Amino acid sequence: MKERRIGLFSTLTCYVLWGLLPLYWHQLDELNSVFILCNRIIWSAVFTISLLLAQKRFGEVKAVFRDKKKLRFMIPAAITITLNWGVYIWAVNAGHLLDSSLGYYMNPLMVFAIGILLFRETCGWLEWVALALATVGVLIATVAYGAFPWIAIALALSFSLYGMFKKLAGVGGVTSIAVETILIAPFALVFLIFSPVSHASIASLNPLTTVLLLLTGIVTATPLILFTFGVNRLPLSTVGFIQYFSPTIQMLIGIFVFKEVLTHDRIIAFVFIGAALVVYTIGIIRRMRAERTEITVNACANSDQTTD
Repeated sequence: MKERRIGLFSTLTCYVLWGLLPLYWHQLDELNSVFILCNRIIWSAVFTISLLLAQKRFGEVKAVFRDKKKLRFMIPAAITITLNWGVYIWAVNAGHLLDSSLGYYMNPLMVFAIGILLFRETCGWLEWVALALATVGVLIATVAYGAFPWIAIALALSFSLYGMFKKLAGVGGVTSIAVETILIAPFALVFLIFSPVSHASIASLNPLTTVLLLLTGIVTATPLILFTFGVNRLPLSTVGFIQYFSPTIQMLIGIFVFKEVLTHDRIIAFVFIGAALVVYTIGIIRRMRAERTEITVNACANSDQTTD
């Protein structure tokens, strides 16, 4: 129980921090989004490398770079998370936080769709109903906006693909972030040194924005560390429920802090996506209970056979 309480606290803190992250990026809204992204990549690399060196675990990073099979998946993982970070930072500072929130609500359903299409995973009828409801929500958003909701789709798709590549690579936690940012850092450094946009952003820095940029590595890695710590101590169904805290907090910030307009069409789209998540969560919980029951029955059967 103590381990579960610690895990619950860590996971809740993680998703609350992710939910509050728009407030952080908004403090840098006068800077170019790509400039912010490049700083996030470089300082995340510096922080995670320092952390691993302090723990004498940098050998894990070297092992990944020596493993061609892992690296084959870590390279696209680095690219997709870079795209995700870039779109998210731009969306927050361009007044599209509600679209970002919708994207992260859609993420579990996008993961489910990838599992079916790419990995031929089986699913129950509740999961199919959830996917249908989410599709209706996206179609409503598309028709109402008069354009494809590319921000929400891009965030959901890039983060889902990122998770898929990380799963295939088998690298997690701080080591994964270190490898990913090391792979992208040279390109980020070239942009910071040679881009006129970067030079303009550097010229406009003040003490506050400078400190905030330097802290982007800690801001990026801390929630991930908490997530890695918590997820190993909680049931997957609990983690699945808690993950909705983040987009909900983002949505509330978008409405009450950034004063974005929650139009009727957006409300309808959110309702369909929310209903899809409820149905999907129920399906996952039912499946997990069925699997536990099956394991228990098989264990009892094996015990009886052993006794006989």
